This record gives sequence, C-alpha cells and structure tokens, in this order.
Amino acid sequence: MTQPAKSSIRAVLLAAGVGDRLRPFTDHHPKCLVEVGERTLLAHHLDLLSQIPEISGLVIVVGYLEDQIRAAVDAWKAQTGSAFDVRFEVNPEYRKGSILSLRTAKAHLVESDTVIMDADVLYPRELMERLVRAEHANCFLIDETTVPTGEEMMVCVTGQRALHIARSREASTQSGWDLAGEGVGFFRLDKHDSVRLVEIMDAMVADGIDRVEYEAALDRFMKEKVAGYVPCGDFPWTEIDFAEDVEKAVSEVFPAIVAAGLTL
Repeated sequence: MTQPAKSSIRAVLLAAGVGDRLRPFTDHHPKCLVEVGERTLLAHHLDLLSQIPEISGLVIVVGYLEDQIRAAVDAWKAQTGSAFDVRFEVNPEYRKGSILSLRTAKAHLVESDTVIMDADVLYPRELMERLVRAEHANCFLIDETTVPTGEEMMVCVTGQRALHIARSREASTQSGWDLAGEGVGFFRLDKHDSVRLVEIMDAMVADGIDRVEYEAALDRFMKEKVAGYVPCGDFPWTEIDFAEDVEKAVSEVFPAIVAAGLTL
C-alpha cells in the first residue's frame, strides 16, 4: 500500500565536492558535469526531477567550480524553457566531508519533505518515482542485487527497518542483518523528523566531526527515527566515482535504461 501522491517534496542535490577519484576530469569540471548519452549527469537530474509531480523544486549545494554548475542550470533552462524552481546553497568548506554540504541545506530540510541526493548517480525517472511514492516517511532505496566490493555504501535492515549505513568494507555491514543492500545515494526525509537530523549534524560538527560523509549523520539518525526502504535492484543505475564507472554508465547502464523503455 502506497501513500497518496505528494506535491511538496523538495530535492536536495549535493554537488559541492571536488571528486578527487575522477581526476583528471575533475581537475577542470565538477563531477556532475560528466556526460552520459550526450547529456550531463546534472541535465539528467533536471530532466527527470522536473517531470515528477511530487517534486516541487530543487536545491543544489555547490562549492567546487560552482560557476560551472550555475551556468549549466541556466543553459538547461534556456534549452528546455522550464520554469522548474532551482535554488542554490554554497558550502565554502567543500574540501571537507559531505556532512557539511547537507548541513548547508538544513533550512530546506525543515521546510518540507525532502529527497537528499548524491549528484553522481545515473538512474531512470521510474527509480525516483518509486522512492517518492513509497509508504515510508523516511526511506532509502536499496539495490539488493549488489555484490559488495568494499566501496559500496550499504544500508542494513532488520525486519522492515533500516538501522545502519556504512561502507561494505566495514565489518558492521557484513553479518547479523536480514538484508544489506547498496544504497543508491537517495534518501527521503520527513520534515517532521528533519529537526533531529539537523541537531545530529550540528552536534557532530561542533565536536569537530566535519570530514565525514553525511551518511555518518544518517546512521545516528536512523537509530532514533524509523527509516524504511524500498528495493530497486530491478532498475539499471550506477554511481560514478571512478573512470571505470563512467565507462560502465556509457556502455552498460545508459543503454539498459533505454532498452527497458525507462525514462531519461
């Protein structure tokens, strides 16, 4: 049973980081401007999010080479004629952990339900629709088919509740769970619980814990607030961290999305 469609979910796209693992491309461009299928990852995000009725707008957290991202959004709007609401927040400490990028957007987290998104993911629109239409107020997308290699961000589940998130190389993800699947990098957050996530991030940063990924704050959050999940291993998708991920996106994932008749 799914909830009625909502119309007040704002997407928060984290695009401030340097992307060191994708050098030399990121020596000159932010990672979200990698091209797949003759469009950048950022353009794919904008294309898809702007067509989902439940998504009311987008906040992009920028930092590294932010002018290129702003220019790309302007170009997308000029090309499409879209009036989709896109706003920006700036993380000046983008060379530290992504927890600071998510914290930069905290005012938006408490204003409405949000979908927190990594910017380096290629996916079909139907995957995002599954998340925003899920029954869980706080919700992960989990690829239950992933074979861990050490780098994946694994979401660990007991019953129907997600209780832990960490890299697959961490022993804490490798046993004792009903399910451990790769998180796609998207998390839907209920505005009623968002204050607690903000409090957790503020406390971590005050304690000097500012060089960690934002998932470290989510890990603490889901110990207190109920978070569910929906499986998505039936969809083609990929995160792009390394050069080989770009090749996979171009030669495997993009063609699979097209062949399946899914929406890009």
